[in-house]
Amino acid sequence: MAFLSQLLALPDLGLRLIKLGPNDPEISWVSTTELFDLGDYLDGGEVLLTTGLSFAHNDPRWRDFVAGLSRARIAAIGFGIGVNHETVPPALVLAATQYRVALFEIPLPTPFVAISKAAAGLLRADELRAARGALQVQQRLLDGARGNQDPAEVLAVIAQATGRHLALVTTDETLVASTAGFAAQQGEIDYISLDRNNTLRLGITGDTPLTPEGNAIIAAGSMVLGLGLHGGRSDEQRERERWERLATGLLEGTHGPDVLEILSPSMPRAQFPARVRAIAVQGGSEDVSAWRKRPLSGLDRLVAADATAPRAPGLSLAWQVCPDTTEDLDRALAAAAEHGLDAVVGRAVPTDHAPASRRSAAGRLRALSPTEPLYRAPRVPTVVWADRDAPVFEALVSLTESGAARALGAQVLGPLSRYDAAASPSGTGLDQPLPATDRELLRDTLTAVIEHDGQRGPAAASLGIHRNTLRYRITRIERLTDRSLADPDDRSELWFALRLENLDA
Repeated sequence: MAFLSQLLALPDLGLRLIKLGPNDPEISWVSTTELFDLGDYLDGGEVLLTTGLSFAHNDPRWRDFVAGLSRARIAAIGFGIGVNHETVPPALVLAATQYRVALFEIPLPTPFVAISKAAAGLLRADELRAARGALQVQQRLLDGARGNQDPAEVLAVIAQATGRHLALVTTDETLVASTAGFAAQQGEIDYISLDRNNTLRLGITGDTPLTPEGNAIIAAGSMVLGLGLHGGRSDEQRERERWERLATGLLEGTHGPDVLEILSPSMPRAQFPARVRAIAVQGGSEDVSAWRKRPLSGLDRLVAADATAPRAPGLSLAWQVCPDTTEDLDRALAAAAEHGLDAVVGRAVPTDHAPASRRSAAGRLRALSPTEPLYRAPRVPTVVWADRDAPVFEALVSLTESGAARALGAQVLGPLSRYDAAASPSGTGLDQPLPATDRELLRDTLTAVIEHDGQRGPAAASLGIHRNTLRYRITRIERLTDRSLADPDDRSELWFALRLENLDA
């Protein structure tokens, strides 16, 4: 981009600023005219040069002349003195002031063509800078293609350079990777196929107009993604991804520990952990990415990215399934600390109950700082133990692991309980079980209100609803559970019942 201040700063032209516009306007071109009304023929951003041939010195039409140029959103008016007018007409200065249009004086020795050439030089220099910047981004993408660059990193590089939001989408609309703002975009999505069979596409959205350099960067990024996701990755990378899918399956409960025999047939079954802990690591996005890419072997390869939205811009979250032994836990926490990452260690559970450990760790993520800049300075990483930091809750868990948690949840939560939705405390007036969608909606609302210490404004904001909607839901919750959220004892019972059911789910 070339700006008016750059043009005025060129010493050989001798230009003098008389009136400044609202900002430092961007220059798109330079035009010369002696016509009265040129506004309909301009696109905006032009520097208009004139000697005022059609106007007298105090001509009242100067006001209409400037008004038309203001509507056309020109960058500035350059007035040449010494040809038709010895000085800049006061009426022109007054009109430029009223319409907030930049106005500068051109001395007689300076020809208009010199100004046009100077502006063209500034525009060419800007185009060269943009081209060099685009080339540097493309080189960075290609350098990453020779290594094991993660698709999310490629998308981040493209997004930073183009201002667009991007995502990798499969044929069945599965989201492989995306930038943080992609899901929130409401505009039309353009897709680029990354292979002949259209099995993987690059989705692009955003309001920022694309420059030719931006199009070139997206083209280079598409090639890098296509190469990396179809045959350009090493066997080591594929092996890493298989272990990540297993870790995700264990944490979500879709895979059992028996899958370990398929991935690691040489490992004796006696070495498979009987009990594990889910460890959440949080820190700067680059640090988390480096932690995931570090050399791994054995069960240390059970790491997975977190697909949920980051708690704050610049932060990322990832997970590790770790055997519940002192040696393994110490090694996992030491690796997180080496990368400057905080960690939350979930409670120990049988390997096929890993989702319960993940839920216990997720419940303690609030203990970590959500402020990304804190992770930049040298610091001592934080380690939070879900079971050691909540002894009362863990004692309650130990008393209800036999299945009593379900009965307790039904007794406290009533129709909000996942295990006895038909339960109706006296006074609820509920003859039919709550639909599952209503039950989960009210459970989420109750969780948000308690997590925000009963403050309805922040709770409503976190849920993305109006305060009146929140007030209506709270009224329903209190009627269905026969408990008041204003009473600390009732809030405690509801919170314990929710957490116990979530662990037991």
